[in-house]
Amino acid sequence: MNATAGTIREVPHNIEAEQCLLGAVMINNGCYDLVSRIVRPEHFFEPLHRDIFKASGDLITVGRRADPITLRDFLPANAKVGELTLVQYLAALCADAVTVVMARDYAASIFDAWMSRQIIVACEDTVSRLYDRRPGMDPLLEAGPIEDTLAKLRAERVSASGTASHGRQYLESLTAARQQRKIMGVPICLPEIAAVISEPSFEAGNLYGLLSSSGEGKTSLTLQLIMHALKKGHPVQFLSFDQSAEQCIRQMVAQEYGIEARRQRAGDLSEKEWEKVVDFSEWIDRQPFEVVKCTDHSAPQLLAFARAFVKRFGNGNTPLIVVDHIGAVKPEDRRADEGTKAKDINKVFKAGAEQTGAAWLILNQRNSYGMKRDNPRPISADLFGGDPAKQAYDAIFYVYRYIKFLEERKAVAASDADWKKIHKVFPPDVIKGEDIAQIGAIKVRFGNAAITRDLIFEARFTRYRSEQQNDQPELIEGAML
Repeated sequence: MNATAGTIREVPHNIEAEQCLLGAVMINNGCYDLVSRIVRPEHFFEPLHRDIFKASGDLITVGRRADPITLRDFLPANAKVGELTLVQYLAALCADAVTVVMARDYAASIFDAWMSRQIIVACEDTVSRLYDRRPGMDPLLEAGPIEDTLAKLRAERVSASGTASHGRQYLESLTAARQQRKIMGVPICLPEIAAVISEPSFEAGNLYGLLSSSGEGKTSLTLQLIMHALKKGHPVQFLSFDQSAEQCIRQMVAQEYGIEARRQRAGDLSEKEWEKVVDFSEWIDRQPFEVVKCTDHSAPQLLAFARAFVKRFGNGNTPLIVVDHIGAVKPEDRRADEGTKAKDINKVFKAGAEQTGAAWLILNQRNSYGMKRDNPRPISADLFGGDPAKQAYDAIFYVYRYIKFLEERKAVAASDADWKKIHKVFPPDVIKGEDIAQIGAIKVRFGNAAITRDLIFEARFTRYRSEQQNDQPELIEGAML
């Protein structure tokens, strides 16, 4: 505790609010469903109050009544509050109960006090580490736990915020979009992707997943999505654990102008190509675009990057935040299983999408198990965290390049049975050598997840092309200046 002007400063808490809320729950058990959306047992300051709230919830959720008589069997028998026995104290709480309407306000007060305590602890721990300076210590990294705490608390507050005025918020958003004639979301570059997720755009506040194995071109497809969004005026932040900004731009140039990356690295450009590269470099610098090369960053830290980006580059169009890839994100608990890691990370990202008003696209790299199946087409079990991980996403689509898996199976085919499997799993055009990729959905919140479409992959330029398009259009130079 800190002392100021001779007085001891107490950590934020509101015992009276806790007492009144518990009384309301015991008097009217229906109140529990309302306040439990806001507070949990650990949010209470007084340990006995935590026990009372938890025991009440346990009884109510199984259809039993929670009152002073039924609760006493589930609480410490020797518990006393001052001169009051446990039963007397529970009865006193009922006498001080508030109405159901007021209970929500008291719950919010308890939650706010708990958040304040969490922030104080995080700050005090950071201050202690900063006072204890060590050689080579990075003060900004030492302050990282504060960012982590704030991001978690923001996610908590989103889930506890209730359901007020949803209809009005929707109408306000729709009206604004109609008046400004803006798409409510980030436009998608290829009609095949829009078809499989049953959406014309990546909607603001939604969390999307893209699944493929290493080397199938998910980053290439992602850069095409990013480029299309930028052309349409949408801010884009690329949180990449794999590629630097220079590598991203090199690949974008290859996709836009057909100048292979190897030629760019060697400086083997014609005069006309050089002019295009210069124009593109100047154009990209004027766009609301940021590449963050990530290393050992956690989900809350990535959310902090995203919030700062949206605040700095927000222009009225829905931002796009891309994370490449979820398996590289630093988990809160490195010892946790993959499913728990995925759940915790996705919870932060989903809350981040709602907080920032952005569409979030999270890249998932397939696990090795799924790639060994007779039919290696992606399924939900191939996600980081497995099948349960798909719950957090609004939609998940995959890119599946047949030829990558065909070549692997052809190399080890030793019998007629092996070749029969190959001909059963892979389309004839692919067996003949065409580099066709299938786009499909693993989860679609509103639509048909069984829809699939094919794209053509142009390996020289690391880009996907719609079968509906004969040529990949270039940027119009005049529009870039």
